[in-house]
Amino acid sequence: MTAFHRYLGALVVLLFVVIVLWALLLRVARREEAPDGLWAVQHWTENLLVVQTVLGIVLLLLGRRVFAQPDAWLHYLYGSLFPLIAMVAGRLASMRRERFSYLGLAWGAFFAFGLTLRALQTGCGYSMGEIARCLRLA
Repeated sequence: MTAFHRYLGALVVLLFVVIVLWALLLRVARREEAPDGLWAVQHWTENLLVVQTVLGIVLLLLGRRVFAQPDAWLHYLYGSLFPLIAMVAGRLASMRRERFSYLGLAWGAFFAFGLTLRALQTGCGYSMGEIARCLRLA
């Protein structure tokens, strides 16, 4: 289950990048409405983040701890609470806008990206090489 938790965490980070880049392209193209696909990616990313958080809690209850870094205790905040708050804030911001509603999602995804990447770093290591080894990509 730990490998699945790592891979799902990396997928969530990548999906946040997709949301931010998609919204940036929409803004450059001056599109006022977001396509349904962006909302679908946002919805599934939120769901996967919740699944990832539940998996992390299960691992914690099973006695699995993060020991990779000295500040590994931050992994629990970066990986669950803070990104969930960023996503809710982004969703609320997007609901308050009539035009360019996807910008709220983009900002929420941007902050959640940074936080979930930080969670991945506190679990695997700070360098890209350490993250790749953790995910067995290198």
